[in-house]
Amino acid sequence: MQKSDRNKGLLTTAEEITDLSRKLEPEKVISFDTEFIRESTFYPIVEIIQVATETESWLVDAQAFKKRAKSATNSPPNSPSSYDPGLQPLLDIFTNPQILKIVHAAQGDQECLYTSFGVVASPTLDTAVAASLCGYGDGIGLARLLQIVLNVAVKKGHARTNWSVRPLPEHLLNYAHEDVKYLVLLGKKLLDQLDTLKRKPWALELSAKYEDKSLYEIDVEKMAHKLARGRRLDPKAYATLFALVKWREERIKKLNLPRRWVADDNVLLDLAQVKPKDMPHLSSFRGLNKGELKASGELILEIIARATEEVEPHFARPEKALVPTQSEAQVLDLLKCFVNILADAHHVAPKHLMTSNQLLPLLRNKVENEADLRSLGILSEEANRLIGKELLEFVQGKKALWIKKNRIEVRDLDS
Repeated sequence: MQKSDRNKGLLTTAEEITDLSRKLEPEKVISFDTEFIRESTFYPIVEIIQVATETESWLVDAQAFKKRAKSATNSPPNSPSSYDPGLQPLLDIFTNPQILKIVHAAQGDQECLYTSFGVVASPTLDTAVAASLCGYGDGIGLARLLQIVLNVAVKKGHARTNWSVRPLPEHLLNYAHEDVKYLVLLGKKLLDQLDTLKRKPWALELSAKYEDKSLYEIDVEKMAHKLARGRRLDPKAYATLFALVKWREERIKKLNLPRRWVADDNVLLDLAQVKPKDMPHLSSFRGLNKGELKASGELILEIIARATEEVEPHFARPEKALVPTQSEAQVLDLLKCFVNILADAHHVAPKHLMTSNQLLPLLRNKVENEADLRSLGILSEEANRLIGKELLEFVQGKKALWIKKNRIEVRDLDS
């Protein structure tokens, strides 16, 4: 369907947002996208919010609303209070449970909404997720997906565009519209295919994972565990690492700077293990920003000293990741191959069936039936429905991989 061009420019006023929201409210399905910049900040800075129905698309100038708010308040950067409340009617549309929001590769856009406005869009269908359940592959780009499903060609190549420039030139306005205006139709086509495959609930469930606000909150303990995994850290070293990660995350939030501009992960690990006691020693660590060393050097030394002295029970070294034996590693390679073949046969991305972390527990647990696969968390309910029986038969020696005419096939051994 031909899209209207009468909404080509940027919407910059509360009155325009109210009018847009009134047009969107009766819709059952809309789409959205965001354009942001992040090269020199910790939080993404939203510049443009694109919204569309199946027949029209609009561009909202988020920058205009932030400028007005900054001139009136002393709000911290990228907090919900740092934007003019004139955007609220649009945010209400994004959280309206009666309107399905179509978005491609949702995580970045949801992070923008949450860190800037304190909301996430819900309910949503992520067309990248939907595509991976319809046989189009994992991580397919929007331009390629539009070409395959709708036979629509859109221009790409603006990944590094400076969206903060005003006025935006016409070719960027056109690009911003192109990025969103076909999404509703694309989403509807994919929903039809998902219905045929009986995978619509699965796609909505996977899309909803990006609606979890905790994804966009800093989890210091999880981050410290991840950094420590595979390292030989004693309880004192881990307690120090935890304290340093906590300091850095609070610091980057306050300054709104990328992590590496304050201190990268490796320098925190080195500091936790070596535990310098004076400024000359601390100054010798590469990866610690020199300006930050001057501003926070004494505090870092204090954090290290205090963490070393006050080791609490929950700062025990994280459990080691499961590591397969040599023979298990060979079996895992074969299992991965088998799962990939099943994924191809069922036209679904392999990651939705089984991950590497789930394969080793399959070998080390007594698994007798499909219910065991589900109860032990080896397969999700949907994955179990698709491949549970075949996976068990393969592990139990009832199915085999067979090479025929340079192709791998799955065969029953008793046939």
